[in-house]
Amino acid sequence: MKIKDKHAKQSSFSRALLAGLICGLVAALLVVVYVVLYRKMTGYAGVGIIEPFVVFIGGPLLLVIAGFVFLGMIEIFKKGELYFIALALLLTAGAIIFEVSFKEGSVMSGSKGLLLGIIAIVGLIISFLLPFLATHPKIFMEKEELLESAQ
Repeated sequence: MKIKDKHAKQSSFSRALLAGLICGLVAALLVVVYVVLYRKMTGYAGVGIIEPFVVFIGGPLLLVIAGFVFLGMIEIFKKGELYFIALALLLTAGAIIFEVSFKEGSVMSGSKGLLLGIIAIVGLIISFLLPFLATHPKIFMEKEELLESAQ
């Protein structure tokens, strides 16, 4: 995809893929730090076998898919980036409200508090870091874009 205007926010398949992978790795690291701190603070043991697999495989995979959804939205809609951010924030808020409202126990008890933190971390990364990385003019530039920007 060629950039016509230096200020135009565009993305491509490779940018969406790389942005999703980088965001997935960032999310996985932040979730691991959160899980360790949460377990130390609350004493929650949880299911230790499944969580590392979900964090390091499921998280990046989810964010790569989100990157492709972002790419589709900016190609289909004129204000696709804004729509994507709004949709991601609404889905994050909805997931948090669902977790708080429909599960028994206090907000910071057991798996409920753990899931709330993970949802917030991943939701905010999808909402803000993914669009930034996928549309930043100097990050993940393709060869054509780099040559055009040098002129």
